[in-house]
Amino acid sequence: MQSAPLMSVLPLLAAALLAQPTDAGDLDAGVDAGPALEPFGGLESFEEVVAPSSDGGALPELERFTAPSSQLDVRLSGFVQAEGAVDLGFDSPPGVALAENILEGRLRARIAADVKVSERVRVMLEARAQARAAATRDFGRTKAFFEPLLGDAFVDLYTPHVDLRVGNQRVALGANAGFAGADALNPRDLRESVLSVEPDDALLPVFAVRAQGELGPVEWLAAYVPFFTPHRFFLFGQDESLVQPALGNALDNRRVEPSVEDFGQERFLETARPPAFLGDVALRLRSTGKLKLGASWVWMNEKLPRVKLDPELSRLLRAQSDGKPVDAALAASVGNRLQAGEALFEGTYARTHLFSLEASWLIGPVQADVDVTVSPRQTFMDITGGPLDHSSLSWVLGASQAEDSPLLYAVSYVGLAVFGVAPNAQIALLEPGTSRGVERIAWMHLVMATVGYRLFDSKLELSLRGGVELIQRSFALAPKVSYRPVERLSIWLAGELFAGPPLSPFGYFDRNDRLALGVRWELF
Repeated sequence: MQSAPLMSVLPLLAAALLAQPTDAGDLDAGVDAGPALEPFGGLESFEEVVAPSSDGGALPELERFTAPSSQLDVRLSGFVQAEGAVDLGFDSPPGVALAENILEGRLRARIAADVKVSERVRVMLEARAQARAAATRDFGRTKAFFEPLLGDAFVDLYTPHVDLRVGNQRVALGANAGFAGADALNPRDLRESVLSVEPDDALLPVFAVRAQGELGPVEWLAAYVPFFTPHRFFLFGQDESLVQPALGNALDNRRVEPSVEDFGQERFLETARPPAFLGDVALRLRSTGKLKLGASWVWMNEKLPRVKLDPELSRLLRAQSDGKPVDAALAASVGNRLQAGEALFEGTYARTHLFSLEASWLIGPVQADVDVTVSPRQTFMDITGGPLDHSSLSWVLGASQAEDSPLLYAVSYVGLAVFGVAPNAQIALLEPGTSRGVERIAWMHLVMATVGYRLFDSKLELSLRGGVELIQRSFALAPKVSYRPVERLSIWLAGELFAGPPLSPFGYFDRNDRLALGVRWELF
């Protein structure tokens, strides 16, 4: 079975395409769903140092209380969202292995209570749930699942010198909210569409202990995540799957009953997880003021498994990736061994360091940010599915809207350099097949952009999200029209278009374009 070829690329793309590129360190870990919440009934509550967001609003930077109050204050937020989508191309013939879904329905709900217990204590409790149904061509494989999830659920304790947060939370690092290489403590839900999902839907809260405060002109943050939580992903059977229909000759999911196909797929590649309390650790220092300079260190378990394949399975996948005829005896041997329950791989989670520098500042109406991250050892995937260990350097240059305006915009350039790639290796989704033959540095260059315009008192919004990958010349576009007929209700029509070579980031195995219609109701 092929491991996740998006080991190092898709987690970046999944957030990068969608996130509003504001200062990640300025994002509060509270509920990030829906419109800005009103103050607690006119009472003095949190005093927030604010930074402008890319949509013209304001994001809380560091929460503080201004006046003691013995009264319990509560604010509620939540939404219900439904979406239906259909593929614009039916590539998979009826009844084949790993057939793509062409119809999909989603129902998502979220509700949260943010409680000010006193001037020293705050409690957040959030519940999330989703139901998802899908069908292949001619309704050959229909399936559905329901998934509840604990969202942000933490207690804040405020003291004159240190603010402490304990519980399920979002720990944001780096200057750019969508692309920063340092922002790696929270796993991502890679089952979400990489073009249309909102950032808070793709990030998974984790149980952590976070302390932060100020020491003179410097803000500091320390975080510890004791329990391991991996990325969530589909291995097969969905448009967002890591294994796409092009590998159908080697793999066959038709032996898996559709009603259980989507449960625990991320565990299929695992043979061991990191032990409890050998968790992730992060430290961050950042200057205060208009120009913010910072540095951080993260010591963490990677969130996708590092899979070592059996030699026979590796040779089979290599032949397919090279476009060579598959040896019938080899394919039969692999198939028989899989059917007999023999383990043809070992899947564990490697540990790595991330050393990062960051900067953010306002230039008139624009917020600019820079992130640079070095990793001395990072796991990448060879085109055959085997792991490759290399040092890497990533960087992000971003610019986004910093004032209220009907024009919405954000753009980021994301780069990655992977050092010491062997002549016979090919990093999946980063390099074309022509790259093999010499020892080299593998490069990735992405330009991501969002532009939109609000009309008729912000009731109508036209927007376009997109990305261009320059090495293999793949790209993706997501046009969207949103309309808000009444307060708290929005309706949208959106498209997702992908193009590029089959093993490029956006042309990944010729995935289908699609059209989606959705509605969202803010509950409070």
